[in-house]
Amino acid sequence: MASHLLDLGYSASYLKAWAKDLYDTRATTADIADSAAGLARTPARSYEVLVALEKVPQRQLAEPLEHWYDKGKVVAWLREHGHATAGVRPGGGFVYRFTALDPFSAAEQARQMVERMTARSQFLRKDRGGVEPFPYLWVAGHARPIPLDPPARGADVLTLVNEGHLYQVAGTRSRIDDALELAAAVNRGPMAPAVAGAWAAVESLLMHPDDPKGEHERSGKAVAADRMAAIIACSWPRAELTALAHRHKPRTKDALARAVTAGVTNQERARLVAEALHTSGASALDFTGASTKYSDRPAAQRMADLVKNPRPVLGDVAGAFRIALRRLYRMRNIVLHGGATQGVALEASLRTAAPLVGAGLDRIVHATYAEDLDPLDLAARAEVALKLVNGETGLSVVDLLEPV
Repeated sequence: MASHLLDLGYSASYLKAWAKDLYDTRATTADIADSAAGLARTPARSYEVLVALEKVPQRQLAEPLEHWYDKGKVVAWLREHGHATAGVRPGGGFVYRFTALDPFSAAEQARQMVERMTARSQFLRKDRGGVEPFPYLWVAGHARPIPLDPPARGADVLTLVNEGHLYQVAGTRSRIDDALELAAAVNRGPMAPAVAGAWAAVESLLMHPDDPKGEHERSGKAVAADRMAAIIACSWPRAELTALAHRHKPRTKDALARAVTAGVTNQERARLVAEALHTSGASALDFTGASTKYSDRPAAQRMADLVKNPRPVLGDVAGAFRIALRRLYRMRNIVLHGGATQGVALEASLRTAAPLVGAGLDRIVHATYAEDLDPLDLAARAEVALKLVNGETGLSVVDLLEPV
């Protein structure tokens, strides 16, 4: 339902607030379906959005435009619509009207206007500077200002912090440095550069000059998507099992909770949870002592299914990841080779692929720094692990990316 509403044009921020309201009111499945159907039937409406600018180079080019507001009018607009003006010292701004399904979607359209302005202003002479917008947008009828920076798309490379590599940039420039710079736009950048940069990062790490041409892809470069999908699929079980280990909090500590608490590493904790799920199923985990999360029980059931029959489950997961990443590859081709930056599938492709790219980069960065392992070697390890798991070798779902 959420995917359908996103495709209709609702923003993720609005749907997150909608879902939280349903959660807080303990909505039933029928309530959720009725509410979603109501949103789907709701027509788009007109929204007025203020884009305030701190610095306005070449002001004489802005003043004749119908959407231009000088600093006095900007402050008056804010007061008229009930917004605080303390600390707001604009050099001017623009008030645009957009047709959207929610205020956040209207703000996103205004954000794209700002991106166009700032991109154009980068081509001015350096001594004249560029456009500097305020860090917020204001939507008439919406009580709070909306941050100009868009919400992150979920491409998290946590190893950079967890392993202490965030500031270790001295020395020779590496392929990892290049890939992270290429993919930097994937979290908050404009969609077309984000798609192009994300795929460029994947390709730079997981392609080899000797790769044969693909059987179903003319260039054969889609094999990089398959390799990334294998890496992510192999990292998925331990990530989920580790999260469940921390969520297992019965009101009275049982043997599993004590063992998890005593565990030295996340790998050990994940192994304990996997063994408990294999023995007793999803009921082995008790979340009554933790803050309520609807996602806990389905996650436990997913992992119980995985440890019972790992090879087909991992095959299905890797297949889903492969589809999302190959779609990213095709969107990149449409953008860069076809010059089509307004594709109908662009936003959806980026929405599904961005977290996967982040997860894959996270594992690649970890393998590079922890084991000095080449990304292609990590991909080969993942592809072999998907074939060997639960076989004669006894390879566990917890150890899929571990050296043999």
